[in-house]
Amino acid sequence: MARYKKSPMHEGQDKIARFKRLDQLLRSSEGHTLNEILNDDRIDNISKRLLQDNLNELKEKYGAKYKEGLCRGREKLWRYEDTNFSIMEQTSIDMEVIGKSIEKLNFFKGDPRYDMLRFYLIELENGISEDGINFMSFDNNSEVAGLEYIENIMNAIIHKYPLKMWYQPFKGKELERNIHPYHLRQYNRRWYVFALCEGQNEIHNYPLDRIVRLEHLSKPYIESNIDFDEYFDDIVGVSNYKNAPLEKVVLKVGNSSIDYIRTKPLHWSQTELKEYCTEDYTVIQLKVKVNTELKMLLFSYSDAIEVLEPAWLRDSFAKQIKNMSDMYKV
Repeated sequence: MARYKKSPMHEGQDKIARFKRLDQLLRSSEGHTLNEILNDDRIDNISKRLLQDNLNELKEKYGAKYKEGLCRGREKLWRYEDTNFSIMEQTSIDMEVIGKSIEKLNFFKGDPRYDMLRFYLIELENGISEDGINFMSFDNNSEVAGLEYIENIMNAIIHKYPLKMWYQPFKGKELERNIHPYHLRQYNRRWYVFALCEGQNEIHNYPLDRIVRLEHLSKPYIESNIDFDEYFDDIVGVSNYKNAPLEKVVLKVGNSSIDYIRTKPLHWSQTELKEYCTEDYTVIQLKVKVNTELKMLLFSYSDAIEVLEPAWLRDSFAKQIKNMSDMYKV
């Protein structure tokens, strides 16, 4: 089976768990040999050299003192000189800093990485689980193209300066644009920057995976008064078409799927039209601007959802379904 390189965040998490377990072992009055520590079920697979480096770090950084002259046969035993000593007491200030960091994260609610970052900080604040079990994971693809531009764009937004962007559309030749970035958003495992392009009067979104290069521009920054919470209120995804009307989208959902859709709404405006519901299906309504992302989301439910209104959207789906049926005819 292929092995994957751990991210720096996961490597740091492993080290904290290892130090916590080392701390427990070194508080034992009997002491342990290096091989016993290396073979401990809660110590991840590390080399003897790395273990010795870790023991030295506990001494240099956290003030650990080891009992001298403690042996079993010819093998040296490792334990604290004072078995009441613990590095966890020495890191109380670090834990306080982590706690304050968790509070500060509240300013970033809504960011796709918020929950992931908050989880790691809470895990650090409370200590890694005793048995080293990873009890939470996130759907995060570090190989997504364009992630290398996030820091540059974020700095431009925070410090308010424009960027020169070289951009490769999905069709056509590479473009060069001066943009004034305002917002970053992740949707469906792709990142987008929302920015004003010089010479245009409205906001556009650009997928980061189509950016070729970015450069800082030393010129005045055009600010925006857009409230991006409101900007995304009426849509699913990222496409907010300027002239698209807000519509009532009525859907019939099979009752075998309704519980899933109740617990994971298609849009925050989702409501149930009780007067039209039966034992076999539930009718729900959304108040949204219809865009490509909404259509793709509805299609992802296959025959679990039927579009009832608006009529033009129902007709559009009917044509696409017919085309698909023709495509798969044998």
